[in-house]
Amino acid sequence: MSKVEAMEKEVFAGSGGVDTERLMRELGQARRFHLASYALLAVAVFVAALYATNYVFLAADVPYRCVVPECESANSTDYSPAWLEGALPPGGVEARCSRRAPRDPQLPCQHGTSFGEELLPCDRWLYQSNNTIVTEFNLACQEWKRTLVGTVHNIGMLVSLPILGYISDRWGRKRALILSCTLVGAIGSLKAFSISYEMYITIEFLETIAGASAFPAAYIMTIELLGQDKRVLTTAFLGIMLVLGGLSFALLAKAFQYWRTFIIVVYPPSLLFLLYIYLLPESIRWLLSKGRKEEAVEIILKAAKMNKVTLSDETMKQLTEEKVKPVEEKKDEKAEEGLWMQVFHSPIIMTRLAICSWWWITCTFVFYGLAINSVSLAGDKYTNYMLVVSVEVIAVVTNALVLDRIGRKRTLLCAYTVCGLACVAIPFVPKNLSWLATLLYLVGKVAITQAFSGIYMYTSELFPTHARHSLLGFCSMVGRIGSIVAPQMPLLAIYVEWLPSVLFGSTALVAGALMLTTPETLNTRLPDTIREAEQISRQDPAPVTEVQMTTRP
Repeated sequence: MSKVEAMEKEVFAGSGGVDTERLMRELGQARRFHLASYALLAVAVFVAALYATNYVFLAADVPYRCVVPECESANSTDYSPAWLEGALPPGGVEARCSRRAPRDPQLPCQHGTSFGEELLPCDRWLYQSNNTIVTEFNLACQEWKRTLVGTVHNIGMLVSLPILGYISDRWGRKRALILSCTLVGAIGSLKAFSISYEMYITIEFLETIAGASAFPAAYIMTIELLGQDKRVLTTAFLGIMLVLGGLSFALLAKAFQYWRTFIIVVYPPSLLFLLYIYLLPESIRWLLSKGRKEEAVEIILKAAKMNKVTLSDETMKQLTEEKVKPVEEKKDEKAEEGLWMQVFHSPIIMTRLAICSWWWITCTFVFYGLAINSVSLAGDKYTNYMLVVSVEVIAVVTNALVLDRIGRKRTLLCAYTVCGLACVAIPFVPKNLSWLATLLYLVGKVAITQAFSGIYMYTSELFPTHARHSLLGFCSMVGRIGSIVAPQMPLLAIYVEWLPSVLFGSTALVAGALMLTTPETLNTRLPDTIREAEQISRQDPAPVTEVQMTTRP
């Protein structure tokens, strides 16, 4: 038996005796069954984008100043009275957190003449608007509490990903997706009724645990619907939906600026994802990998009927052949139980897991860091956010054009390198060339989006079906270290303005260097077993054979 034949036999054993690549190509991939599934998954991704960075606006900073009791009442609403400039020190944190002592409390307040140089700490603040939790929970001069919301949000993601990844690999992609999408709506809606900062941040944490895995689950289901030659479409398709979701998030935040109203409008509709119990089919690849061939065959025949295709005799034989003997089933169950031990005993997979984790840390750190900082750019914060999100389309389209032409490694290497150089260069741009700094900022955002979009596909191609969501979830979980740190970058910029950009850039350059150590996955079979995943690193992947497909008239 040749090496290729041995590998194909292992692949068939790992997928219930069915050649899944052949099967997926025979089913068509772009017909009624698939398009209906893509549409349902697209809605899930679109909604996930609404919640991904909600703290950017819900916990956004608002202008505030000290209340000067000698000059105004405690319930004053005049934010900029004529005497204000003389009452407050100029610029920086001091202007928001302290005030000048009056020369004589008995004299009327006058512009620049009624106040001395001595500074007094503020004990009450007046806010310019009440749109965010900063006003609602009186977080003035507690910047760490405001930025902590984003950090807690991303800690929740770190906790969520391995839990939902395990659920997905053990009980199904469909269950993980529905569970994540519905719970985020139910729990997130409770934030609108928060009566304290502590209650809000606790619900934020629980909401993220529930909902952070919606996109990974949708991505895994989408890529498992496709053959190897259509995987790039997954990245482009879901990338566009993320962009549309991000734009809608900014538009909704601008339309419903009061944070409680925004939550009540956006979150409850997620409960409708319960309908996916009846509308969305389970992943065929996952069912076959778990030996649940009867359920898989039912979905396959339904898909063939909807797509108006006739499966080949060879595929029908694989689908209808008798089940594996009970003794072999028990052996497979034991092998499945020891899956993580197999991962630990594979130096190739463990090394790959460590490198992938750094890529994910880089992507989340830089991607979310640049998105969060976008609202600090000059101009309307909603417009800035939409601009930064819109340029992601460039990354999505670029990936669609080059990933299948020059390969995964070269594309991602270029993306990390360009991002790194652009971010490192920003602090060196002269102040009078602010347009150039903004351009470099957008170039960095496009490049890291390209890397983030591509790394989902690249990571999923490096790991086997049995553990794909768990290992992808592990990488994404470790990667949340980057997104946990990212919300603190505005706080760091208060003290060292140039440091965040340099950190973003240097992290990306290291990720690019690590890209040189991993194999190319272009034109390789989506691995079903650990052995096949290891084989990719030996540059000897199982060949992708062409199949015949008969279309019904």
